[in-house]
Amino acid sequence: MISLHGTVAVGEFSRQFSLDVGNEIVGVFGANGTGKTSLLRTIAGLCPLGEGELIANGVMVDAPAKHLFVQPELRNIGMVFQDHSLFPFMTALDNAAFPLTMRGVKRNAARKLASEMLDQFGVANVAQQLASTLSGGQSQRVAIVRALVGSPQAVLLDEPLSAIDDESRESVRNQIREHLDRLAVSAIVVSHDRADLDHLCSRIENYTR
Repeated sequence: MISLHGTVAVGEFSRQFSLDVGNEIVGVFGANGTGKTSLLRTIAGLCPLGEGELIANGVMVDAPAKHLFVQPELRNIGMVFQDHSLFPFMTALDNAAFPLTMRGVKRNAARKLASEMLDQFGVANVAQQLASTLSGGQSQRVAIVRALVGSPQAVLLDEPLSAIDDESRESVRNQIREHLDRLAVSAIVVSHDRADLDHLCSRIENYTR
């Protein structure tokens, strides 16, 4: 479960949010500048709350008034970033396996699990390429694998299909939905494409300025 009631403040941006997500896939839709990405980054622990409280997976992870802030690596949240944010001088496989190795999974076992999921998302053929050499669509698929591979307790996806070509879009959407259904955790999907949200999500929150 994710429960955020408070102020998300990043730079000059500040907005009050009230959001509760159970074991479901919730879409977040709205115009640019309404704080969708800032919301996800705050839940992931990359930006602290301005005020209020954030509970993730049954644990309070951010409460400024209580001087409480849990570091992102301890939240067990998988995230797909809008710019993919792969490590450029690591291979696609090592990028995908990174969350597992950070949690102490032995390198060979982590790479095996990541390799299997790269294959499911159609990018096994680029597993040994450096991330800096991948196309936008390939990078996005690797980023999706990285977010899902470690069986996280919550998943955040920021424009997860923006670089996927039209021919592959439905297949990748189906793969994401299948994995999220299997995980049965709280998931939030941000997208400017309402069709993607309608396909992926059980409900949609619409934020206006």
